[in-house]
Amino acid sequence: MKNAANIILRYRKGMHVRRLALLLFVLCLSPARYTASAQINIKGMMDIARNSLYYEDYVLSIQYFNMIINARPNLYEPWFYRGLAKFYLEDYTGSERDCTEAIRRNPYAPNPYELRGLVRISQKKYLEAADDYAKAYGIEGQNRSMLHNYILCELELDSLDKADSLCDIAIKKWGKYADGYCLKANVWMQKGDTLKAETFIDKALLVDKFNVNVLSIKGSILMQKQMYDEAIRLQQKNAGLLVNRALCRYHQNNYRGAMKDYDLALEIDPNNFIGHYNRGLMRANVGDNNRAIEDFNFIISVDPDDMMAIFNRGELYMQTGEYKKAINDYTTVINEYPKFLHGYQRRAEAKRMIGDKRGADKDEEHVLIETMAHRYGYSTPTSRMKNKTRKKSERQIDDYDKPIEDNEKEDKYESQYRGKVQNRNTEATLIQELPAQVKSYNDLISPDLNKLFATACKKAQTGDVAGAIEDFNKALDTNQSFAEAYFNRGILRLLTDDVQPAIFDLSKAGELGIFKAYNIIKKNQNRKK
Repeated sequence: MKNAANIILRYRKGMHVRRLALLLFVLCLSPARYTASAQINIKGMMDIARNSLYYEDYVLSIQYFNMIINARPNLYEPWFYRGLAKFYLEDYTGSERDCTEAIRRNPYAPNPYELRGLVRISQKKYLEAADDYAKAYGIEGQNRSMLHNYILCELELDSLDKADSLCDIAIKKWGKYADGYCLKANVWMQKGDTLKAETFIDKALLVDKFNVNVLSIKGSILMQKQMYDEAIRLQQKNAGLLVNRALCRYHQNNYRGAMKDYDLALEIDPNNFIGHYNRGLMRANVGDNNRAIEDFNFIISVDPDDMMAIFNRGELYMQTGEYKKAINDYTTVINEYPKFLHGYQRRAEAKRMIGDKRGADKDEEHVLIETMAHRYGYSTPTSRMKNKTRKKSERQIDDYDKPIEDNEKEDKYESQYRGKVQNRNTEATLIQELPAQVKSYNDLISPDLNKLFATACKKAQTGDVAGAIEDFNKALDTNQSFAEAYFNRGILRLLTDDVQPAIFDLSKAGELGIFKAYNIIKKNQNRKK
């Protein structure tokens, strides 16, 4: 995400909850006990639910909102607030669904549109998010954060003229709004006009000289304008400066300028390793496969152990129809990185192209076994192996398609929620047996349904994933509130890389009370197929 760091993800918590002693007493009651009364006080229940949300006990608030929705399904607010709780749990699928239900019930409330916009940004659905912000801003035209995020979505979509006109609205409405000028500068940077961008950044500095976003962009402009442009003017034969400027242009999506810099750098220094690698990636991205192979051939001739270059060359051989050469490159990488499952998948595809069905099946079987082992938490000979690493750029073979940068860093997870679901490392294992309290609900989980559930679990254990999923389908056709069936079907769908339906199932399981589902959603939310 080009502008993800600027997106306002902190949602206003102005719920105006009342901290009454009576409510604190009622909070001690479990949702199950609270439903025992014949009549539900909707207003009181909403206060309790929002109080739980305010104090960041998201899973508890979901339980209370469930009860309100069951009692009064036509109210939009409980759908919205439950969606907000799910958003904080990073259950974006469930949050988006709840926001949509809230909008169906009240299309004139801006908050569900705004929240759904945030959810869609988190899923990189920028076009749909921009539509949500347009509607929210149309309802509540004085909400600056809505307009801010609306502009950022248009920037992500490269709708620069639209973003520019929205920036003008923001600057006209809020003349002392430094981020408005900052966004305007972003527009001109993406258009490639650094001078004009700097003009608006200077205006932003006049408004707020301590604004972090403004200072960051100013520094970026100075780095490009002074460090590279001026340095290149003074040292026209310095290939390293051209390579660095090319990387800056690449991150600004100025691919033509980046390619020009790489070409010039390699004219000056034909042996520049990074220049060849990054230019090879760019050539591959635009379909110039044969010349991309030339770049990677050079890298491999200099460093025969560069596995990332070898894998990229294998990918290019696949594109040019040289499948046997691709297999050789994939095999070299797999021998060095035996846990690199994507390598096995790609080699299986290449083997299939030359008619080696047995070899392809063997590679695909290996991928399935290792995936199941990872999901169920047991080890295999391959999973116990250690990858060999030689250089910093090769520590993550999965980053084979990313340009080389000087300062690599690892992202560290920081928990954004408290309560019963903090442990993100929960193992994704099947629920093998229904809890006793579930079995006792004979009107909900009949003996036949319980038997079907047990049969599905046995099929899953013996490797019949498709059969198990079919049995869970039947169970859910009978009872659409069967949380354990949703949970297990979600786990099995993850095994088969059916990620979005899997997350939908896990979201339903979490909504129905299996809260460890949220940990698994978080781990797989952005998983690549």
